[in-house]
Amino acid sequence: MGRLIIAANVWLVVGCGSSVQSDPGPLVDNTQWRQTVEGEEFFGMPPEGATCPPPEGDCPDFETDECVDVPQTCKVSFVAECLAPFTVLAVYTESCNWITLEQPSLRPVRAGDEIEVRAFHFVLTAPFNAEARISLTLGDEMIFDETVQIPQIDGRPLDGTWTATRDFEAGTPMLFHVNNHGANEYLLIEVNVL
Repeated sequence: MGRLIIAANVWLVVGCGSSVQSDPGPLVDNTQWRQTVEGEEFFGMPPEGATCPPPEGDCPDFETDECVDVPQTCKVSFVAECLAPFTVLAVYTESCNWITLEQPSLRPVRAGDEIEVRAFHFVLTAPFNAEARISLTLGDEMIFDETVQIPQIDGRPLDGTWTATRDFEAGTPMLFHVNNHGANEYLLIEVNVL
C-alpha cells in the first residue's frame, strides 16, 4: 500500500507539470515583435477596414535588434523604442486601431511560475466614449487582459501578475494585442518570469 501511495504522488508531480520553477528573467524581447493575423480565438475578428500601414515619412531602420528613437516626422504603428532603462514596445493607434503582434517566448515557464506584465497607456482620446483592450497570451493561455475606458485624462500603468498552471516550453508563441479607438499610445514595458 505504501508503494502505491508513493507512486501516486510521483505521478501527480510528473503529470501536473514540473515543481521546479524557471530561472527568473525576461520572457519577451521588445525588439522582436512582428505583426500577425493570429489570435482570432482570443481577440475576435478585426473590424472591417482594420489595417496597419507600414512606416511613413522620415523613419529610421526598424529592422534591427535594437531600440530606436522615433522622430516626429515618422508615422509608425509599432516600434521598439528606447526609454531608458527599458526597451519598450510602443503601439501608436493613429492609423492602426487593431493590431496583434507575435514572438516566441525566450525561456521555459513551469507550473507555479509567476509572470509579471508591465504596460502603460498615455492620455487616451477618442471622438466618442469607447473602450480599449490590451492583452497578452502565452500559447493557449490569456495571461494579461485589461480593458480601459476612453477618454482618460492621465496616463497610467497597466500591470498584472499571472501564475502558470502548467509548463510551457521556450519558443511558445506569444501574442500582444491592442484594440483601441482614437489616436493613442500604449507601451509594453516588460514581461518577466519572477
